[in-house]
Amino acid sequence: MLNEELLKKIRLIELNVKKKVENYLQGSYNTLFKGQGLEFQEVREYTRNDDARLIDWNVTARMNKPYIKLYREERELTVMVIADVSPSTIYGRSYGIREVMATIAAAITFSAIKNSDKVGLLLFSDKIEQYIPPRRGRNHLLTVIRTLLTAKPEGKNTDTDIPFKFLNKVMKRKTLTFFLSDMLFNKLPESFVVAASKHEIVPVGITDPSSYLPFADGAVSTLDPETGRKELLDFSTSSENVFEKFIYQKNLEFQRLGVKPLWIENRENFMDDLVNGFRKLQRGRRR
Repeated sequence: MLNEELLKKIRLIELNVKKKVENYLQGSYNTLFKGQGLEFQEVREYTRNDDARLIDWNVTARMNKPYIKLYREERELTVMVIADVSPSTIYGRSYGIREVMATIAAAITFSAIKNSDKVGLLLFSDKIEQYIPPRRGRNHLLTVIRTLLTAKPEGKNTDTDIPFKFLNKVMKRKTLTFFLSDMLFNKLPESFVVAASKHEIVPVGITDPSSYLPFADGAVSTLDPETGRKELLDFSTSSENVFEKFIYQKNLEFQRLGVKPLWIENRENFMDDLVNGFRKLQRGRRR
């Protein structure tokens, strides 16, 4: 049973997402991800308004008159949302990072459903926490939101090899995969490289710059929530420089593999970052 507060949160996310998608995101989604391929449909007789490049010369030779090939879009696109639910994603000043993920995943799911595409959800830490196979429909949208908001992961660390091995094993056809994470991991595994060669991957990094703000002078002993290791943090270094260096290094890592990440800042209007990110991808595809 869902308590009243959770139901209200799910409903609020649904309403906010619908507004953003219908006003801003849907056109970008259609332009970016519509028509992942073409399949042959039929031939018909050529008319003067047709593109001559579509003429099927074999059929034309047999029929002694020009015919063209007609194709149709492969409309069944499968979208996967891979979400990092390791302990570090609990943190957040404006919202918990996981709540931001739930909203972003809901926006992606709603866009896909409006486009008649299926959406699946995969939660991971240092293990597969939960997998929901691709489906359509409003009930599925609500399931995606609820699953992310109520996730209680058993894993204590982040292992990015786990979800991409799973993706490569389970998804035989090309998928559009959104990889949602705070990106607090050492490096991308070989399984990500394999997945990027088979699927279209859009990394979405959710950051909270306030986590880099100093709350003390000098060095402070801390306990890593994922590894349990004690570490010494030096707050004499500029927090802004540390954050910028982190983003720069992650961008380089993704770009070496031909993948362009989107960055979402954990703030009140974080959905604006998603809209702007989609628009940048859209402009990049037109070049």
